[in-house]
Amino acid sequence: MIRAVIIDDEKPALDVLNHLLHKDGRVEVVGIFRKPLEALEQISVLQPDLVFLDMEMPQMSGVELSGLLLESLRELEVIFVTAHDIYAVEAFRLEALDYLLKPLTPALLDRAITRYQKQRRLSGERVTPLKETRIVSFGGFSVLGPGGHEDTVKWRTHKSKELMSFLFLKGTAPVPKGQIMQALWPDSSDEQAHSNLHTTLYKMKTALKAAGVLVEIYFKGGSYRMDIAGAAGDLWEFESFARENLPVTVHTLSRYIYHLELYQGDLFADEDYLWSVSKRAEMLGFYTMLSKKLCSYYIEDGRLAEAIQRITLLLLKSPLDEEAHELLMGIYFRQKDRISLIRHYHAMKELLSHELGLEPRESVRQIYNEMLYGR
Repeated sequence: MIRAVIIDDEKPALDVLNHLLHKDGRVEVVGIFRKPLEALEQISVLQPDLVFLDMEMPQMSGVELSGLLLESLRELEVIFVTAHDIYAVEAFRLEALDYLLKPLTPALLDRAITRYQKQRRLSGERVTPLKETRIVSFGGFSVLGPGGHEDTVKWRTHKSKELMSFLFLKGTAPVPKGQIMQALWPDSSDEQAHSNLHTTLYKMKTALKAAGVLVEIYFKGGSYRMDIAGAAGDLWEFESFARENLPVTVHTLSRYIYHLELYQGDLFADEDYLWSVSKRAEMLGFYTMLSKKLCSYYIEDGRLAEAIQRITLLLLKSPLDEEAHELLMGIYFRQKDRISLIRHYHAMKELLSHELGLEPRESVRQIYNEMLYGR
């Protein structure tokens, strides 16, 4: 097991990374610190292999701290975590193992840990086995083999990628052969669609095998079922959590943040799969629901800056959601931030008019008028 320490002055960032590492399963977090000096005092006692280090901290920069940490532990590897890619050059100048951009995702973390494992393997050390397959479907579609991003599946044809996407959407449930053919080849004859299916299945399995992905396709009773050994999928995780519909509490907060970060964009992104339209809309609905619940929690807890950040992320993915606009304006109202409220109101009004031909709803206009005119 890889031993790691996390150092970040922001507690939400610590919680998210700690949760991601726990879910990954290859790393044991032996220390969590918000104060750089405390980490420096404990590093020789904890003897970690890796340190995940925020580059921007008030007491001491990540760059300064990394130098001091490396003086204490020569074999230590540093992975910088930052919200700004302008630090990438500095990170590599310092010969850091990797740098990760916030918000963190399982795919980014997988890349960094796999890089560390390969480096240790080259040096002849005994390491934890590489992770199994991870399938990413939000914001695009890719299948990452045991080597992470370096073993991403290369699809020979567009249809083999679409078939994999379709089977992934169905999970472990058997899918009737006719349903697959109708979804992928709706305009072909049964004979042609049947031939296309067999050819595409072969190409799909070949591409997966080339990336080291162990997949089995079973056919029984006129239905296909896909089984990928040990695979994890962002859609499977996200949907399962969303359907739990847990209340947001101090105990579930990190789980909310983790699962919302899985949603990096629309399901399958720009792929024009007609068979995925309803599922795409459902997942966006789940993301919207979870985001609003988390935003409301932050507001009630007085964490307005985090509430603004969360609702802004939602509006980037669902810009016409009036309730989200109302939540954001309500936060500006609480902060007595007149300029931001007015600016946002007019931007929203123009957007709704241009896209839907609508005016803002009455409750939004009331917030605006109360802030503007005190009534």
